[in-house]
Amino acid sequence: MSDLKNEIEKLRAKIDENAYQSSKTEAASFSARRRGEAASLNRFLAQFVLAASWIYQSILRPVGCTAAVPLYYLWRGYRRLWDKVVYVEDRYKNRMFSKTRAGVFLTASLVFTWFILLPLLAFLFDLGLYLATVKKDEVVYLTNSQEIIPEENVHSVQGCHNLPCTDENSVYFRIRGTWFNEAWSLVHGHGLFFPDYIAAAVPLSISKCTITSYGVRIKLVMRGMDIYPDVLQTQCAPLQIDGVPAK
Repeated sequence: MSDLKNEIEKLRAKIDENAYQSSKTEAASFSARRRGEAASLNRFLAQFVLAASWIYQSILRPVGCTAAVPLYYLWRGYRRLWDKVVYVEDRYKNRMFSKTRAGVFLTASLVFTWFILLPLLAFLFDLGLYLATVKKDEVVYLTNSQEIIPEENVHSVQGCHNLPCTDENSVYFRIRGTWFNEAWSLVHGHGLFFPDYIAAAVPLSISKCTITSYGVRIKLVMRGMDIYPDVLQTQCAPLQIDGVPAK
């Protein structure tokens, strides 16, 4: 009886071993790997769609709906103005579409958008950035003022907050003519804003400067998006004059 029981146990163990080896071989086969990769890809795509859906529902859609409100009223106003301008009445009081008026109105719209609307939006953006980040009477050590975009009269100034300058305390500034910088200069009694003269106040040697500036100073943003803080005014005294320390 015990011998029969032992034989049964051996047979069961052999069957289990054969099943294990068969499953192992199947798992290592090409078709099994393909099924596993396909299942993993399907799972990733499903999770990606769920994450993208959450971003759309929770972030993009609310922001888009909020931003669309002023655009909607702006578009309605433009359509009403279009209807008033591009139609003329004949002697029977019938409204007739005028290609000439439409062309002139469209040209005027493009000129207004490029020379007034976009600069106005940039002005409002700079105004908000100024109110949020302005630094008045900030003491920094500046040098190496240079014009980097001559056609736009944009200057670059580099320096640091403490000596010696290191990669930790160094900073880059931009001096450029914008609507907001012009308005700031006029309001504060400095006359028109000339980037050349602001940059010229920074000597070639390292100078201790008192400046007014605004803008983002996060290095990742500055280097990655080429956005640097703006300098509005400078008062500099060189630390050395002809190699002799200044008093």
